[in-house]
Amino acid sequence: MGQVGVCRVTLPQLGVTYPRPPENNFIDKAVWDKLHQLGIRPSDLADDATFLRRVYLDTIGTLPTATEAREFLRDDSSDKRSRLIDRLLKRTEYADYWAMRWADILRVDKSIVTPQGAVAMTRWLRRQFSDNTPYDEFVRSIVTARGNTLSESPAAFYQVHKDPQMLGRSVSQVFLGVRIECAQCHHHPFERWRQRDYYAFAGFFTGVGRKAAPTGGQKIFPQTGTDLNHPRTQLPIAASGLGAEPADLSGVGDRRIPLADWMTAADNPFLARMIANRLWAHYFGRGLVTPIDDMRATNPPTNEPLLDALAAHLVEVQFDVKAFTRTLLNARVYQLQSRPNASNQADQQNFSHAVWKTMPAEVLLDAICRATAVPEQFNGWPEGYRAIQIWDNRMPSYFFRVFGRPQRVSVCECERGSEPSIAQALHLMNSPESIRKIRHRDGQAAGLAESSLTANQIIEELYLVTLSRFPSGKEMALMQQAFDESSGDRRSAVEDILWALLNTRECVYNH
Repeated sequence: MGQVGVCRVTLPQLGVTYPRPPENNFIDKAVWDKLHQLGIRPSDLADDATFLRRVYLDTIGTLPTATEAREFLRDDSSDKRSRLIDRLLKRTEYADYWAMRWADILRVDKSIVTPQGAVAMTRWLRRQFSDNTPYDEFVRSIVTARGNTLSESPAAFYQVHKDPQMLGRSVSQVFLGVRIECAQCHHHPFERWRQRDYYAFAGFFTGVGRKAAPTGGQKIFPQTGTDLNHPRTQLPIAASGLGAEPADLSGVGDRRIPLADWMTAADNPFLARMIANRLWAHYFGRGLVTPIDDMRATNPPTNEPLLDALAAHLVEVQFDVKAFTRTLLNARVYQLQSRPNASNQADQQNFSHAVWKTMPAEVLLDAICRATAVPEQFNGWPEGYRAIQIWDNRMPSYFFRVFGRPQRVSVCECERGSEPSIAQALHLMNSPESIRKIRHRDGQAAGLAESSLTANQIIEELYLVTLSRFPSGKEMALMQQAFDESSGDRRSAVEDILWALLNTRECVYNH
């Protein structure tokens, strides 16, 4: 009857007492409130080295250099973490990394939009993140895109998503977090959405025109659209937002404009919550709602007051993604260590401690290249490009394939592989590509071996370029054995240490 009800049961751990941790902002308060209710004690704050590596990889998809790591670790100022966050958000790698991630989500597939179209849309995405375009404007630009699909614009989105129903499903899932496709043939089994809602939303896209452009590509333009018919009654259904009244389309030349107005309104019940959940999932390893793009009453957030507060904060900062990200990263919750305690060891959804996250294929490859000081040579590309800058989603690369780089056939972030495998471990340990980088004559190992640095200084440098930290006394003594047993062959010793560090769990994961 169009109604959905849920019941929530809380089973707290009894007898757990602890002093309430400090709060850096409203995020900490909401998380501590939930953990206190559950009887879960959060882990301690991560050390500087752990935070350094985590925030670099999460924010710009790039490892810090040994120099950057050394400077940060030796800085004694109390505000160095917040200052580092500010610097990272201004770096060019931030735009490169987030353009890559959104190209995946928006399915910038060169086999559909052509290589020129893929380049153009990737450049447009990079400019949005470089300029810090407010998210509501970013969404409006995509929803109302027009022009040549080869231009630096989001017009190619309409070449990938070719019909009103496909557009309705994708826009709803990507920007509103509602998987409306379940209502295409029948009432959604777990939500209030009906077939009427599905066809009413898709009706906004019936006026998207396409024609071949004289200079190549397609021209996307608005034209007169029509309401879609209900598949059973065959009666037309007025276009409307999800759960909203029918839109007033009288005198409107582009049906998508009223849709964009509804989506980007400050009181829209979906847009801010969806992007807040998407960004939270990226930085914390799990969404408040999971899957991140399946937000419904029957899939409630693990901390609803927190998600409400995050959405309100996003509206308050006028959809400024960098400002919102700054709030996330400055929260004490983000800066917790990944080592659990007896109280929170079983917790997997309340953010009482950080989680170990697999690195995206591109980020891991760039990390290996930085650690070995040997850039990857991509097929047909000039030397010097990093993996996060590669727009070609069909790039022939065994590394990309085995580590789960998506082919961009779905708008779901779940297309990116995140599960570890034996093939991945074997590739890192034994592949000719990995060994070649370690043994390269102009690489990190060769350079350090030929330098005037002592064995201890070399070991310290290798730890900084791979793990972004100084080695412990025990680790220093262990790695010193490689020099003691090398019969004077310093280069062999350095290569062995670098190989060992690159194959540690600490190096391959972001924690």
